[in-house]
Amino acid sequence: MAKRILPWKIGCVYPIPDGYVDDSGQLVLNRQSIRELSPELMTLMSDDVMATALPECPAAVIYGHERWEKVREQLEALPNMEPEGRWVQRMMLGYLHPIGESNKLELSTALTARLSPDTQNSGFCIVVFDGDSAEVWSRDQITEIVGKPEPEDSALIKFFRGDGTDHVGRTLEDILAFDDFWLEHTHDYLQWLFPTPEPSHYNARVPVLSREDIASFRTDSYLRTQQNRALDRMLAFYGLERRGGEILPLPDLNMKTQIWLKPAGHNHLRITRIIRSLQYCSQSELAHRLQSAVIELGKSVGKVREQTIGYWRSATD
Repeated sequence: MAKRILPWKIGCVYPIPDGYVDDSGQLVLNRQSIRELSPELMTLMSDDVMATALPECPAAVIYGHERWEKVREQLEALPNMEPEGRWVQRMMLGYLHPIGESNKLELSTALTARLSPDTQNSGFCIVVFDGDSAEVWSRDQITEIVGKPEPEDSALIKFFRGDGTDHVGRTLEDILAFDDFWLEHTHDYLQWLFPTPEPSHYNARVPVLSREDIASFRTDSYLRTQQNRALDRMLAFYGLERRGGEILPLPDLNMKTQIWLKPAGHNHLRITRIIRSLQYCSQSELAHRLQSAVIELGKSVGKVREQTIGYWRSATD
């Protein structure tokens, strides 16, 4: 639901369900469907109404009888010797037509034509301000007035911003606070910290990195900073750290305590994911630094297989 703001009040915009333009060019609305959109429309549509043109906009306005009588008095009071006053009178009185209490609410052909240059292919919206008037607009025209709604952040972006949780209710802060034992033996968190465009084979409930998510990481440094925090936690888990612009081993790095240095293991797949995710999330420099560090240390300190080294090399392609 969008908003249309007038100088004195704010109206709610609802897409019109079941509306169509018939062969004669009349916009036909389902009164009952409109009544169900809001309490104000329930009140307005409970009786017969008057429909006419909204002079200053390409829209129709629907009045309850009591409200129309007040508007009519205001129209009659306009100085009809002035061009602007005569124009308003001609517009509102010329397009005026009553609509009875039947379930079909039909706008005249002339009034419908004002709403859009292409009424046959246009959707329609109704704007309600109170219980005695509403406006009917084409969807294209109202979009120009209220603007397109901002797309909602994905679950992944909400997770990194701290506005959401993962699929089991954990926040980013929760995950970063867990100890190494938990990180080693839990298998459904890394896909949130380091997302990629491919679905996980191990956890179908985690989101994939969409084009919109990639664009968000590219333009929002906060998201990248949050992922850097996740990287620092995983580096510590692997006996590494960022220091002086490089990724370096901690002094006690060895194959006995760091199982990722052994010939095989699930952490090799994790490291591949981390490198690939950094590359996708506009952190190419970090991705290459991590890539270089694990390849060099995997050979010099560990006994990582050449096949795994190949996967790490290709992770930034």
